Amino acid sequence: MAVPDHNEATGRTQDAPTDRTRDAPTGGAPPVGRHVHPDPAPDADVSTRRRQAILAGHGGDASLARQLLTDPAAPVRSAALGALDRIARAGGVDGLTADELATGLADPGPAVRRRALECLAGPDQSGTTPADQQADEPAARPDSGGSDRAHADWNDIAGHTTAPTGLLLACLGDGDHSVVEVACWAAGELPDIAEATVDVLVGIAGPEPGGHEDALCREAAVAALGALGHERGRLAVLGGLRDRPAVRRRAVLALAAFEGDDVEAALKLSLDDRDWQVRQAAEDLLGPGTTDDCP
Repeated sequence: MAVPDHNEATGRTQDAPTDRTRDAPTGGAPPVGRHVHPDPAPDADVSTRRRQAILAGHGGDASLARQLLTDPAAPVRSAALGALDRIARAGGVDGLTADELATGLADPGPAVRRRALECLAGPDQSGTTPADQQADEPAARPDSGGSDRAHADWNDIAGHTTAPTGLLLACLGDGDHSVVEVACWAAGELPDIAEATVDVLVGIAGPEPGGHEDALCREAAVAALGALGHERGRLAVLGGLRDRPAVRRRAVLALAAFEGDDVEAALKLSLDDRDWQVRQAAEDLLGPGTTDDCP
């Protein structure tokens, strides 16, 4: 007795499209969506090298991580960058250097640029930010490497003229929306260079249609402006209250960094917002007795 092949068993003909094929975009256009990965999945070799880079970071093997930093595959370079950053933040003598960080910020792979931004502004293992380190520790020597670098030369970064700061500004105008989103977060974590970044963040925040076309980027910019609390960001945060619900929620929370009659009036108007989370955040900021709700 002949065994039916797969097509016969499923009732499909050879040329019948699957559900995934029927739903795919026509004309060869890539799928739309932030969480859709248009690139092919990494093969076994790339996955192996990426795993090696991750383990090198946990094991303190800076030599291996540095070898993989120039790997042709972006996932491997991203992992290697994170590994060297982990080594540096753990006090390793051969961690990520300022030049390597700057190279990562300008990498052609969006995933590598995102990881470099996380390295630029992320906290160390003690939970402090690079700005906190600058206040508590001696300044890094410009010609030093390894752990003396203290995650790039933060005194130079505060001077607004170094490559990392310029590259952060470039990432804020990146063509990849996911990079812009992380760059906004990074800018909010670096108050020492707020004078260089606040106006760019204002331009991203909008609100729509004056801001960035991606709502997540506008939301991240509003959050960063709230974190910085810079006076030039006030109007953009207030403008976020006219945006989509997620941006309005972030804008209400960001208003905690500002004071004034306009802020008070905006919070009171937000008590009647269509989104309950916006109303709740406004009520929390205004304090008890601001609504007629029973306790």
